[in-house]
Amino acid sequence: MSTIKRRGFAMILAIFVVVLVALGGVLLLSNVTAGSNAVGVKYLHSQAELLATSATEFAVMRAQGFDTTGTNCLNNLNISVQDSSGVATYDINVTIQYSFEGAEPVNNQCNTLAVGTGNQSMMLIDTIVSTNTGANLSTEAIRVHKRTWQKL
Repeated sequence: MSTIKRRGFAMILAIFVVVLVALGGVLLLSNVTAGSNAVGVKYLHSQAELLATSATEFAVMRAQGFDTTGTNCLNNLNISVQDSSGVATYDINVTIQYSFEGAEPVNNQCNTLAVGTGNQSMMLIDTIVSTNTGANLSTEAIRVHKRTWQKL
């Protein structure tokens, strides 16, 4: 009679071990899935940060080409970044505000922070990069905001 109880106990122990191994496998797979999603989001976030830097430099280049004494003034830029198939993946919005040396431009069309008496005109550039919701890049919305002061 004791041998029958041992065989039953061995069967229950074997089932318990199989269940534990299966749970360990499920946890391992869920960690692998979460890890790959985190790597993808980190990649997209790094790409958005690089786009913010590039858009800021592009805005400085464009603003330096404008004649602020005339009727034109560059206040904002809207840029759409597309992938190789032509789908818009990132939206970039650049807003520029100026702090002019001496006097404000005659056109009054510039977003002016201040008119100072310093030795140089400056720009406050706000760059916002966000993923386009229609592109289905990731389950999380990615948004990067970069603010810089630049010489005009």
